Amino acid sequence: MTIALASALLSAIVLYGFGVPQETQKLNQKTAQIVYHAISEQQGQELYNQEEIAWVGKFFHAFSEEINHSTVHFTYANAAMLKSQSMPYSGDLPTAEDEIVVQESFLDSLGYSNELGQTINIPFSDGTIHDFKLTGILDVKTGDIGRYTAIISKELAEQQAGNKIGMDYYIGLKNAKNMSEEEAASYANTLAQQLEISDDNVIVRSTYFNLKDENRGSDMLFYFLIGFITFVGSGIVIYSIFYISVANSIRNYGQLRTIGTTKRQIKKMVYREGKLLAAIGIPIGLVIGNVMGYLLVPDGWYWLTTLSVTVGVGLFAFMIVMLSIRTPVKKAAAVSPMEALRYSDYQGKMKESSALHRNITPASLAKRNLSRQKTKSILTILSLSLGGVLVVLISTMLISYDGAAEARGREFPVGEFNIQLNANQSWDTADVSLAGLQQKNLLNADLVNAIESMDGVTGTKRWYYTDAEYRVNDYDDNWIYGFAKEDVSVLKENLIAGTVDHHELVSKNGIILIKDTAENLSLSAQLGDKVEVDFLTKAGQTITKSYTIMGIVTNFSHPAFNMCFAMPEELMNEACEMDCSGTISVITETDKADTIEASLNQLIDGNSDLVMDTIEESITYYSRNQQLPFGALLIVAIIVVCFSFINLVNTTITNFLSRRQEIGMLQAIGLSKKQLMKMLCYEGMLYSAFATLVTLLLGVGLGFLCVQAVKTMNPMNPYFDYSFPWLVILLYLAILLMVQFILISYTTGSLRKQSLVEQIRVVE
Repeated sequence: MTIALASALLSAIVLYGFGVPQETQKLNQKTAQIVYHAISEQQGQELYNQEEIAWVGKFFHAFSEEINHSTVHFTYANAAMLKSQSMPYSGDLPTAEDEIVVQESFLDSLGYSNELGQTINIPFSDGTIHDFKLTGILDVKTGDIGRYTAIISKELAEQQAGNKIGMDYYIGLKNAKNMSEEEAASYANTLAQQLEISDDNVIVRSTYFNLKDENRGSDMLFYFLIGFITFVGSGIVIYSIFYISVANSIRNYGQLRTIGTTKRQIKKMVYREGKLLAAIGIPIGLVIGNVMGYLLVPDGWYWLTTLSVTVGVGLFAFMIVMLSIRTPVKKAAAVSPMEALRYSDYQGKMKESSALHRNITPASLAKRNLSRQKTKSILTILSLSLGGVLVVLISTMLISYDGAAEARGREFPVGEFNIQLNANQSWDTADVSLAGLQQKNLLNADLVNAIESMDGVTGTKRWYYTDAEYRVNDYDDNWIYGFAKEDVSVLKENLIAGTVDHHELVSKNGIILIKDTAENLSLSAQLGDKVEVDFLTKAGQTITKSYTIMGIVTNFSHPAFNMCFAMPEELMNEACEMDCSGTISVITETDKADTIEASLNQLIDGNSDLVMDTIEESITYYSRNQQLPFGALLIVAIIVVCFSFINLVNTTITNFLSRRQEIGMLQAIGLSKKQLMKMLCYEGMLYSAFATLVTLLLGVGLGFLCVQAVKTMNPMNPYFDYSFPWLVILLYLAILLMVQFILISYTTGSLRKQSLVEQIRVVE
């Protein structure tokens, strides 16, 4: 059972490690390599005539609506596009203006069943209700985050956006697997010239080629490490079982030696026993592990990978079994016939004592019993300690993580709710112009006054940023932060060089470099460098302004995603000739969060240009991201603990069976049942005490060091704060004591079933 379980776990873990990237790569290979953005239908039709193109996906985002406090994106897409995005559907895609395909969760929110052909009423933000015939169900699970996708007909998309819509065409190349990104770019540009498509409308998707060539060595090392730890735990158990088995069979081996069996034959016999057990356990484990690996990542299953892993894990498991029984085999072969006849499993070199007599107590007997066979005792304690240390270490990392701190550090520097302009929030709104939304002045004073008048709202905070394009030292990109006077104190805490003085920056057209983000994007700049910025003004014109880098900070805590530059909001508003607010944070009383959330949803309901995020959603998201990897490690640690308990049970029972005659002799010379119970309890407590001591010292110590290491490696993201895992340790000790109690009950119950004479006459 131990061999099978270890083989199953190792193969499942390794298959999962290979399966996840394989699944990602499979999904990625279905996606397009080239995108022609907003081209005419005539140009798009020419793509179908190209021999190098395998498939063409058509996509157009028509409009979005706020329906029942959720954002619904109405898009047109053909079957090839949906397949490439792993968006399966049942039924038929819409062809008429009044036909639609939606998610089942969206139907649930409207109170409809999933029956195809029915008419559903969808209320739009302008108060109108539109009737659609349901032609299909889209199998995409996104309703839990408040966003839905609806597939509409091309006819309705043209009606909403005008007859001459610019459709996006996604291209899948026939020979993409064997192409480099440069070759794909060359083909895309050549074809664009033939079809008179502007260079600005040609996109080569680097993610396809980067993922194809990505080095996953570190990920695989992680999974192999988990598997190795699992097998170390099982290897100790296998070693202990064989060691005890050989010790209990020494007399049999001695009898075989007396009738002519050689040492080599004894070795072969024990090795054959190990091979037979491995031949039974390993295949069973591999079959179970392969099934587990497939069920964990069905889309990442590949027969060649599975075959390689099966062979590799099988050989590794066999090697572990052979190494585990190597020492017991030597022990079996080294015993002479005469030694075997008088062999006791508890023989060993004992220290000579000068004392003429000793006090024999249950505690002293328990101590001597463990010390007579130190190897077995040490192995059992190490096995228990290994599992305990892993459980305590991983539990420490889990409970030391603070999801609220990460949510605060990344998205909610202040407040519990963020009301944002709906640009760059999702795949559907990635190309929505933030400056275009800011021209509408949606985050105006009336909105802020309405928010601040709500019961439980204690204040608001404006955050500034825009999607202006900047250029510095031959590097160009989009998006810039704006900061208010009250943000200067935070910037000063992260100041590396220069100044963040608000007045000085405004008077000298200064801008601040965010070092951490710049390094991640390989942007090289220093104090004094000029930054050219193209802003979109309220009038719809593009103007260029020049700024000087006057300060460098490590980080700027902001609810928007990471950007490289920040400037005073006065300069940004002046350049754009409008308010460049992108987010309003709402600060509330914690006990009124639920009612405030409902009021805020009602306030922005019907306006698809505004979306709201909550700190609770953010905490849940970040906590789940941490729980998944550490949860997987914790499962492995628990499995190692199970191995150690198997070892403890095996050691305790075999010790008891080999000592029944000895215990009978002690009872014959006056050992009472109460003293016997105490002796067995002391033996169990000694195992538990030593294992607990090692678990506490190593587990707690390593847990503290790991938390400190994470904080040192990520000084700007201090989301770990050491917490002592009291509950986990107490639970581990409780289970350990419970196992010991069961074992003591078993051994004493077994003794009660036999008379003293029967015990003394037992011959192992």
